[in-house]
Amino acid sequence: MRSETIRPIPAVIFAAAVCLAVSPPPDAGATSAFVERFVARAPGESDPAATSYIEILIQRWSTDEERDDLRGTLLERGPDALLSAVQKVLKRPAGVVVIPGIPGAGARVRTRQARNVLFARDLETPKGRQVIIVTDQYLAFGEPTKDWPSDYQFTLLDIRFGPDGTGTGKLAPPAKVVYNKETKIIELDNYVAQPVRLIGVRSETTATRSRREGTFK
Repeated sequence: MRSETIRPIPAVIFAAAVCLAVSPPPDAGATSAFVERFVARAPGESDPAATSYIEILIQRWSTDEERDDLRGTLLERGPDALLSAVQKVLKRPAGVVVIPGIPGAGARVRTRQARNVLFARDLETPKGRQVIIVTDQYLAFGEPTKDWPSDYQFTLLDIRFGPDGTGTGKLAPPAKVVYNKETKIIELDNYVAQPVRLIGVRSETTATRSRREGTFK
């Protein structure tokens, strides 16, 4: 992945993300800037048994207003308008997705790197917990990052957890995003039929999730 394609990330978030990515699992003090930390594995595209390590660091949960802005954009202007909506409406990053670098490449691209999360929302459904994450850059877990396109692209990550607290994540481009009237959230259409992109997703944060707005302190 070309380093110049990474959108600027606030220094505090980026420094913490990189620190967590290259260090052993941190203690509570090291993650105090984040509401929640998820870890997961991404099956390789060519070899599903060869998984890569993914971290998702949530600095804040998105507000009801931000949720409603995305819903309104989807319903009124269609999925093609979602990219401009997240870039214009969602001013503050909600966290980062930390992805593997390119093995065997130069130092600039070998280090694990971060993608801005512009929208993050969690909710409890009758089937269990669901976490929705939106970025304005391409995500394709399991594919070599050097092959990822450099232009901005809307990507939605839909993670659904089972009773044991372990989740599965799937990705959606704008055309696969729908609005769920019951949960009042945008999500991946026909979730069951879509390919799995993250496995073994779990939260490694003990902090309460009651602080749904603002930065965790």
